[in-house]
Amino acid sequence: MLTTIPKPKKPLKEQKIHLFSRFLLILLCIVCSISSAQERAVKAIVQGKIIHYDPLIPLNITLNRLGLSAITIYPKVNDKGDFYAEVDLYIPTQVWLGYRTNFSIVLHPQDSLWVSFDGNSDQRSSLLRTVKFAGTSAVTNTQIAQFQNLYFASELYDQNKNFYAVKNYDPVQYMRFNDTVRQKGKALYDEFVHTYSPNAESKNWALFETETPYYDNIQFYSIDHKRANNLGPMDTTFVIPIGFYDKLAKRLPLEKSHLMNTNAVSTFSSFYDYYINERRRFEETSDANWGITPTGERFASTTIADSLQLHGIVNYVSDPLLREIMLSHHFSKSFRKQDFKTYEKFITIVTRHITSPFLRDPLQQEYLATKARVEHPELNSRAILKDMQSSPIQEIMEDILRSNKGKVIYVDFWATWCAPCLSEFPNSKRIEADFQNKKVSFVYLCLDSDQDKYKATVSSYDLGGQHYFLSAKQSGSIRDLFKVSGIPFYLLIDRDGTILETGNHLRPLTAKDKINTLLQ
Repeated sequence: MLTTIPKPKKPLKEQKIHLFSRFLLILLCIVCSISSAQERAVKAIVQGKIIHYDPLIPLNITLNRLGLSAITIYPKVNDKGDFYAEVDLYIPTQVWLGYRTNFSIVLHPQDSLWVSFDGNSDQRSSLLRTVKFAGTSAVTNTQIAQFQNLYFASELYDQNKNFYAVKNYDPVQYMRFNDTVRQKGKALYDEFVHTYSPNAESKNWALFETETPYYDNIQFYSIDHKRANNLGPMDTTFVIPIGFYDKLAKRLPLEKSHLMNTNAVSTFSSFYDYYINERRRFEETSDANWGITPTGERFASTTIADSLQLHGIVNYVSDPLLREIMLSHHFSKSFRKQDFKTYEKFITIVTRHITSPFLRDPLQQEYLATKARVEHPELNSRAILKDMQSSPIQEIMEDILRSNKGKVIYVDFWATWCAPCLSEFPNSKRIEADFQNKKVSFVYLCLDSDQDKYKATVSSYDLGGQHYFLSAKQSGSIRDLFKVSGIPFYLLIDRDGTILETGNHLRPLTAKDKINTLLQ
C-alpha cells in the first residue's frame, strides 16, 4: 500500500503575498485591456524609393523602442526600388533606415511618410544630401536630415580626438575636455537654427542630440579608458572618483518631447546605473548582500541581483519617466533570456511605477508571450532537437559529423543568458536562409542553461538547424575540449570533417563569406 505524504503548507503570510501577486497580475491584464481601447498603438507608414537600387543589398528598418528591445524589419523592395512598411507606435519614435549606410527619421503615430534616397551613396554625408521626403512630417524629417548632415561632418563625430582624450586623460582632465565637447555641441545647434530656421519639433530634437555626446562621454569614459589602456576590470590603478557621475542627473527631468530622440534616451537610461552605483558607494554601508571589487564597485549574487537592481532604480532615480524606462528595460532584458518569473515576482513594482501605456502595455504583451513560449514552445519545422545529455562529448561531436557528412558545418556555442549570443541569432537565421538547399548545416550547442528556457529561445528566434542541449557536465567538457573562454563561440568545419577555424570572431555575417568559399 502506497502512502502519500502531504506537501507542507506555506506559511499564512507567504500565501497572502502569493495570492496578492496573482491578484495584481490579473488586475494588470484587465487594466491593459481597458487602456488599449483608449491609448493603443497606432500604425504609421513609411514608404518610398531607393534610386539605383541593388537587389543584393537588403533594406532594413530598425524601430528603437524605449525600455524594450529594438525591432528590425526587412521590407520587400521591388525591382524599381519601391518599398513599403508599417509599424505600430504609441509615441513619436526615432527609426533608422539602413541600406549601404543608415540615417534616422522620426515617425509619429498615424504618419504616412514617403522617403527617397540614392542607393549608390555609402557615406552618410553624401547619402543625406540625396534624401527627400513627402507626406506627413515631411518638413520635420527634412530638417532632421539637414541636422544629421551637419552633425556627422562636425567635430562632435570625430572619434579620433575623443579616443586620444579617453586614453590619455585622467578623470579631471577628461571632464575639462568634455566641457569643450559640450560647447561645440551648442555651437552646432546654433549653426543649425541660424542656417535652416527649423520648426519647434526639429529644434527640440536637435538640441537633445547636440547634448548627447557630452553625457555619452561621461557614461562610457571608465569602460573606454580601461579598454584603451588594456586595463582589466579589476585593475586598481584607475578608479573613478566620487562625484564623477553626478552630472548625469543634470540632464533630468526627462520630458515627453525628449522621447522622440529614442537612441539618445535609450543609451542614457541604460547606463544611468553608473550614477546609481556611485550613490550607493557614497551613501550605503556594505552588508552581506554585496561584494566589493578591488576598485570599490559593488556586485551581488545572481539570486538577489534583480531585487537589488530594481530597488536601486526605485530608490535612486527621482525622475518618474526615467525610472519607468529603466525598470521596463530590466524586465525586457529578462524576457529575452526567457525569464518571465522575475516580472511576476516584482509585479508590485511594475504596477506602481510602470504606468505609461507606451511602456506598460508592450511589456505586458512581452510577458504573456514569454510565458506562453516557455510553457508551450512551438519550434520551427526545420529545427531538430537532439537529446544526448547522457552521452560523452566525443559521441556528440561524432554524431554532428556523421549526421552532416559531406557538408560544411557551422557550429554555434551559446546560452540562454548570453545577450551577445542572442543578438547574433537574427543574423544566423538570415544566413541559414541564404544557404537553404545547399550543402551547409547549422548546429547549435546550448551550454549551461535551463532546458525550458533553451526550448523557448529556439522557439522565440524561429531557428532551424540541429540543436543539442548540453548538461552542466557536458558544457564543462566541451569548453575544455575547444578551450572556450567565452561565448558566443563558433566552429567552422569543412566537407571532409576537418575543423578549419574556431573562435569568438566567427560571427554569422563574418562566417558567410568563408562558408561560400568552402562550397566552391
